[in-house]
Amino acid sequence: MALNSEQMLQVLNALPDPVFVLTESGTYVGLFGHADPNYYHDGHDLVGSNLHDVLPADVADWIQQQIHLSLSKKRLIKVEYPLSASQVKGLENQAGPDGIIWFEGHIQPFPKTISGERAVIWVARNITQRKLLEAKLLQASLTDPLTGVWNRRHLMETLDHTFADFRRYKHPAALIMFDIDHFKRINDEKGHLEGDKVLKILCDVFSKTLRENDMLARSGGEEFIILLPNITEENAFLSAERLRTKAVEDCQNLLGHEYGLTVSFGISEFKQSDQHVQDVLLRIDKALYQAKNQGRNQSVLFGGNPPAEGL
Repeated sequence: MALNSEQMLQVLNALPDPVFVLTESGTYVGLFGHADPNYYHDGHDLVGSNLHDVLPADVADWIQQQIHLSLSKKRLIKVEYPLSASQVKGLENQAGPDGIIWFEGHIQPFPKTISGERAVIWVARNITQRKLLEAKLLQASLTDPLTGVWNRRHLMETLDHTFADFRRYKHPAALIMFDIDHFKRINDEKGHLEGDKVLKILCDVFSKTLRENDMLARSGGEEFIILLPNITEENAFLSAERLRTKAVEDCQNLLGHEYGLTVSFGISEFKQSDQHVQDVLLRIDKALYQAKNQGRNQSVLFGGNPPAEGL
């Protein structure tokens, strides 16, 4: 037994996701589906409006481009896009989820013209939870689980991109390598949990001290690297000294001065003679080694520190 037209309409309106019918010129000519306010806003008032009447121009233009793409290819296309009720005129006071919603759109050409226009069926599925999970997994894959700073993998990827930009555009950049002096003694005397606490507090304080676009990453153990874009090595040296003095003092105040916490730093900038980012990494490693050999608790700029009057 076939469904009659009234039953078919009931089926369409019972669909869990909104189904839009949009013409080639961007007019909403139909909307079906159940608007569960936990996932969607009720957009039935949009029917009869044009995309450009209810959406920001750039959003409306993008949607219309996808409509034309589906029609020109004569097949289903899939897209993902963010949208919030605040961007859609008429939905401001509708019940529904707050903030940005991520949608997966399935766009299929409609088999017949509507009032002389070609049209598409656009099914919009809420995938916000999936996108949030993806973002969390990506963040976890790029950060150090103990300290929350970037991990070595992400650091090396970023360094490769930064070095390529340096070779092409000549923008200055510098690197700082540092580690905690006698960290093994902290672990041996106070235990590894206390050692972990030192690393976490140090990274938190250093992150707040650095510029917003500086990148702090854990390269291994108690060793860390800071990428400082758009800065000369002399200014990077000054940054290292601020960390070594004021920031370490702040760490001491949080930890307790019985730790006797000190940190050593090695600094160098990207140079035109460098063939690879490993050249810079080798220099900061040598500079850090020099700082250790000279008694620790100091900053060493590869090739010689700037004169004291410049500090």
